[in-house]
Amino acid sequence: MTPKPAVATPAEDPAVAHADAQRRRILDAAQKCFITRGFHAGSIGDIAAEAEISQGLMYRYFANKRALILALIERQLRHDQASISEMPAAPDLVDGLLECYQQWARGEVLPIHGNAIASVALYAEINAEAHRDPVLAEVLRRHDKQTSAAIQAWLRERDVALGRTMDADRVAHRALLLRVLVEGLAMRAVRDPDLPPEQVRALLAEVLARVLDG
Repeated sequence: MTPKPAVATPAEDPAVAHADAQRRRILDAAQKCFITRGFHAGSIGDIAAEAEISQGLMYRYFANKRALILALIERQLRHDQASISEMPAAPDLVDGLLECYQQWARGEVLPIHGNAIASVALYAEINAEAHRDPVLAEVLRRHDKQTSAAIQAWLRERDVALGRTMDADRVAHRALLLRVLVEGLAMRAVRDPDLPPEQVRALLAEVLARVLDG
Protein backbone atom coordinates (compact mmCIF):
# COMPACT_ATOMS: atom_id res chain seq x y z
CA MET A 1 0.00 0.00 0.00
CA THR A 2 1.45 3.31 -1.04
CA PRO A 3 1.78 5.68 1.92
CA LYS A 4 -0.07 8.96 1.67
CA PRO A 5 2.06 12.07 1.36
CA ALA A 6 2.53 13.96 4.62
CA VAL A 7 0.19 16.87 5.10
CA ALA A 8 1.72 19.99 6.60
CA THR A 9 0.28 20.95 9.97
CA PRO A 10 -0.89 24.54 10.38
CA ALA A 11 2.30 25.36 12.28
CA GLU A 12 4.35 24.13 9.32
CA ASP A 13 2.26 25.90 6.66
CA PRO A 14 4.26 28.86 5.26
CA ALA A 15 1.05 30.81 4.65
CA VAL A 16 -0.05 30.39 8.27
CA ALA A 17 3.40 31.31 9.54
CA HIS A 18 3.40 34.43 7.35
CA ALA A 19 -0.04 35.45 8.60
CA ASP A 20 1.04 34.98 12.22
CA ALA A 21 4.15 37.08 11.60
CA GLN A 22 2.06 39.83 10.02
CA ARG A 23 -0.33 39.85 12.98
CA ARG A 24 2.58 40.14 15.41
CA ARG A 25 4.08 42.96 13.35
CA ILE A 26 0.79 44.86 13.34
CA LEU A 27 0.21 44.30 17.07
CA ASP A 28 3.73 45.48 17.90
CA ALA A 29 3.12 48.60 15.82
CA ALA A 30 -0.28 49.21 17.43
CA GLN A 31 1.17 48.81 20.89
CA LYS A 32 3.90 51.35 20.13
CA CYS A 33 1.44 53.85 18.63
CA PHE A 34 -1.04 53.51 21.48
CA ILE A 35 1.72 54.06 24.04
CA THR A 36 3.27 57.07 22.32
CA ARG A 37 0.10 58.77 20.99
CA GLY A 38 -2.77 57.41 23.04
CA PHE A 39 -5.52 54.98 22.11
CA HIS A 40 -7.76 57.55 20.39
CA ALA A 41 -5.02 59.67 18.83
CA GLY A 42 -3.17 56.70 17.35
CA SER A 43 -4.90 56.15 14.01
CA ILE A 44 -5.07 53.12 11.77
CA GLY A 45 -2.90 55.09 9.34
CA ASP A 46 -0.28 55.66 12.04
CA ILE A 47 -0.25 51.96 12.90
CA ALA A 48 0.02 50.92 9.25
CA ALA A 49 2.93 53.33 8.77
CA GLU A 50 4.67 52.01 11.88
CA ALA A 51 4.20 48.43 10.63
CA GLU A 52 5.31 49.48 7.13
CA ILE A 53 2.24 48.01 5.46
CA SER A 54 -0.79 49.46 3.68
CA GLN A 55 -4.01 50.27 5.52
CA GLY A 56 -5.81 47.84 3.24
CA LEU A 57 -3.56 45.02 4.40
CA MET A 58 -4.13 46.08 8.01
CA TYR A 59 -7.86 45.54 7.61
CA ARG A 60 -7.28 41.99 6.38
CA TYR A 61 -6.10 41.13 9.88
CA PHE A 62 -7.94 43.56 12.19
CA ALA A 63 -11.29 45.19 11.46
CA ASN A 64 -10.74 48.25 13.68
CA LYS A 65 -8.87 49.63 16.68
CA ARG A 66 -11.08 47.74 19.13
CA ALA A 67 -10.01 44.47 17.47
CA LEU A 68 -6.39 45.53 17.89
CA ILE A 69 -6.74 46.35 21.57
CA LEU A 70 -8.62 43.09 22.21
CA ALA A 71 -5.83 41.17 20.50
CA LEU A 72 -3.24 42.98 22.61
CA ILE A 73 -5.12 42.01 25.77
CA GLU A 74 -5.32 38.38 24.69
CA ARG A 75 -1.59 38.41 23.99
CA GLN A 76 -0.99 39.93 27.40
CA LEU A 77 -3.03 37.17 29.04
CA ARG A 78 -0.91 34.46 27.44
CA HIS A 79 2.25 36.27 28.52
CA ASP A 80 0.99 36.75 32.09
CA GLN A 81 0.08 33.11 32.54
CA ALA A 82 3.48 31.97 31.30
CA SER A 83 5.27 34.51 33.50
CA ILE A 84 3.32 33.59 36.64
CA SER A 85 4.32 29.95 36.38
CA GLU A 86 7.96 31.04 36.30
CA MET A 87 7.86 33.60 39.15
CA PRO A 88 11.07 33.48 41.20
CA ALA A 89 11.64 33.08 44.94
CA ALA A 90 11.01 36.00 47.29
CA PRO A 91 14.39 37.84 47.09
CA ASP A 92 14.44 37.77 43.30
CA LEU A 93 10.78 38.76 43.18
CA VAL A 94 11.52 41.81 45.35
CA ASP A 95 14.38 42.80 43.07
CA GLY A 96 12.26 42.25 39.97
CA LEU A 97 9.40 44.40 41.22
CA LEU A 98 11.81 47.11 42.34
CA GLU A 99 13.23 47.17 38.81
CA CYS A 100 9.70 47.41 37.42
CA TYR A 101 8.96 50.40 39.67
CA GLN A 102 12.13 52.15 38.56
CA GLN A 103 11.43 51.57 34.87
CA TRP A 104 7.81 52.66 35.21
CA ALA A 105 8.98 55.77 37.09
CA ARG A 106 11.24 56.64 34.15
CA GLY A 107 8.33 56.18 31.75
CA GLU A 108 9.92 53.17 30.08
CA VAL A 109 8.03 50.30 28.49
CA LEU A 110 9.24 47.09 30.06
CA PRO A 111 11.13 44.97 27.50
CA ILE A 112 9.26 41.71 28.03
CA HIS A 113 9.95 39.97 24.70
CA GLY A 114 7.80 42.55 22.91
CA ASN A 115 4.70 40.67 24.05
CA ALA A 116 3.43 42.58 27.06
CA ILE A 117 1.50 45.80 27.37
CA ALA A 118 3.78 46.68 30.30
CA SER A 119 3.14 50.40 30.01
CA VAL A 120 1.40 52.17 32.86
CA ALA A 121 -0.05 54.78 30.50
CA LEU A 122 -1.50 52.21 28.10
CA TYR A 123 -2.73 50.03 30.97
CA ALA A 124 -4.62 52.99 32.43
CA GLU A 125 -6.01 53.99 29.04
CA ILE A 126 -7.29 50.50 28.31
CA ASN A 127 -9.06 50.41 31.67
CA ALA A 128 -10.59 53.83 31.03
CA GLU A 129 -11.81 52.69 27.61
CA ALA A 130 -13.42 49.65 29.24
CA HIS A 131 -15.79 51.98 31.11
CA ARG A 132 -17.20 53.02 27.73
CA ASP A 133 -16.97 49.68 25.92
CA PRO A 134 -18.83 46.70 27.47
CA VAL A 135 -17.13 44.20 25.15
CA LEU A 136 -13.71 45.40 26.22
CA ALA A 137 -14.84 45.43 29.86
CA GLU A 138 -15.94 41.79 29.62
CA VAL A 139 -12.62 40.75 28.07
CA LEU A 140 -10.73 42.53 30.84
CA ARG A 141 -12.84 40.81 33.51
CA ARG A 142 -12.12 37.42 31.96
CA HIS A 143 -8.42 38.30 31.75
CA ASP A 144 -8.48 39.32 35.41
CA LYS A 145 -10.13 36.10 36.57
CA GLN A 146 -7.75 33.91 34.59
CA THR A 147 -4.71 35.79 35.84
CA SER A 148 -5.91 35.56 39.45
CA ALA A 149 -6.51 31.82 39.01
CA ALA A 150 -2.95 31.39 37.70
CA ILE A 151 -1.51 33.27 40.69
CA GLN A 152 -3.56 31.16 43.09
CA ALA A 153 -2.30 27.98 41.42
CA TRP A 154 1.29 29.21 41.79
CA LEU A 155 0.74 29.96 45.48
CA ARG A 156 -0.81 26.52 46.08
CA GLU A 157 2.13 24.82 44.39
CA ARG A 158 4.51 26.80 46.57
CA ASP A 159 2.57 25.87 49.70
CA VAL A 160 2.65 22.19 48.78
CA ALA A 161 6.41 22.37 48.20
CA LEU A 162 6.75 23.83 51.72
CA GLY A 163 4.58 21.07 53.18
CA ARG A 164 1.59 23.18 54.10
CA THR A 165 -1.97 23.64 52.92
CA MET A 166 -4.29 26.62 53.16
CA ASP A 167 -7.97 26.98 52.44
CA ALA A 168 -9.10 28.43 49.13
CA ASP A 169 -10.25 31.71 50.65
CA ARG A 170 -6.83 32.35 52.17
CA VAL A 171 -5.07 31.59 48.90
CA ALA A 172 -7.44 33.92 47.04
CA HIS A 173 -6.77 36.64 49.63
CA ARG A 174 -3.00 36.32 49.15
CA ALA A 175 -3.34 36.40 45.36
CA LEU A 176 -5.44 39.57 45.55
CA LEU A 177 -2.88 41.16 47.87
CA LEU A 178 -0.13 40.46 45.33
CA ARG A 179 -2.20 41.96 42.51
CA VAL A 180 -3.02 45.06 44.53
CA LEU A 181 0.68 45.44 45.32
CA VAL A 182 1.82 45.25 41.69
CA GLU A 183 -0.97 47.41 40.28
CA GLY A 184 -0.56 49.97 43.05
CA LEU A 185 3.18 50.00 42.51
CA ALA A 186 2.64 50.92 38.86
CA MET A 187 0.38 53.84 39.76
CA ARG A 188 2.75 54.97 42.52
CA ALA A 189 5.61 55.02 40.02
CA VAL A 190 3.71 57.60 37.98
CA ARG A 191 2.60 59.75 40.90
CA ASP A 192 5.68 59.41 43.09
CA PRO A 193 8.63 58.48 40.85
CA ASP A 194 11.33 59.59 43.26
CA LEU A 195 10.84 57.17 46.12
CA PRO A 196 14.22 55.97 47.45
CA PRO A 197 15.00 52.44 46.22
CA GLU A 198 15.63 51.19 49.75
CA GLN A 199 12.16 52.38 50.82
CA VAL A 200 10.49 50.61 47.89
CA ARG A 201 12.53 47.47 48.53
CA ALA A 202 11.55 47.42 52.21
CA LEU A 203 7.89 47.85 51.33
CA LEU A 204 8.03 45.07 48.75
CA ALA A 205 9.79 42.71 51.15
CA GLU A 206 7.19 43.36 53.85
CA VAL A 207 4.16 42.81 51.65
CA LEU A 208 5.60 39.87 49.74
CA ALA A 209 6.40 38.14 53.03
CA ARG A 210 2.68 38.26 53.83
CA VAL A 211 1.77 36.98 50.38
CA LEU A 212 4.28 34.13 50.30
CA ASP A 213 4.21 33.06 53.93
CA GLY A 214 0.44 33.14 54.22
